[in-house]
Amino acid sequence: MKLFLSGGGAGEDSKKIDAEFIRTLDLVKPVLYIPIAIDTAKHPYLDCLDWIKNNFKSFGFENFVMWTEEDLKGKNLSDFEQFSGVYIGGGNTFKLLKELKDFGTFEILKNLAQSGIPIYGGSAGAIIMAKTIIPALLADENTVGLVDFTAMNFINEADIWCHYKNIEDEKIRELINKCQLSKVICIPETAGISVVGGVIRAIGPSDIVIFEQNRKMIFKSGDIL
Repeated sequence: MKLFLSGGGAGEDSKKIDAEFIRTLDLVKPVLYIPIAIDTAKHPYLDCLDWIKNNFKSFGFENFVMWTEEDLKGKNLSDFEQFSGVYIGGGNTFKLLKELKDFGTFEILKNLAQSGIPIYGGSAGAIIMAKTIIPALLADENTVGLVDFTAMNFINEADIWCHYKNIEDEKIRELINKCQLSKVICIPETAGISVVGGVIRAIGPSDIVIFEQNRKMIFKSGDIL
């Protein structure tokens, strides 16, 4: 498994985690970009495609193919074999998870991840790699009426909180107690985590913070979580 999960930053904020993702790719093949979590009233899809190309331009890589809702419907696993990796963008986590499940893309992505295809999740795209998307209840509006919050569970039974700031600590502790979460990995916009070969590692420059029921742990860049 090769997962690269960022806290939702871009440009210099996400440069270290972006670089880790790029190093795993077969650069001859394109990367699939899935931006369907985004609010298209604010960020039209073509603007999103321009954004991701610009974000990776400094690495000399701009070969992204974007699939939106209509593109994903009816696709099967073999349709994804042309890509060297997948980038799942941020936005509304509930919309993202519901549509991926409705389209059958959720199970395809699980298969791709388990087969070792590099997958990058930014913000909402990172949260769906965790046990559930329960932490998104405090950040996103469940406009799609999603009932089943179970996600891919690739992070050792942990949940993920993105765009983390220290001032949110009490809110996170309350969520853990209310929803009986066992572990929440908190990722600032200036950090990320990688999951490679079963090893979960912090990628800076900022620290990764993990909350369990009665403790808070801090991990520096390079630390194994």
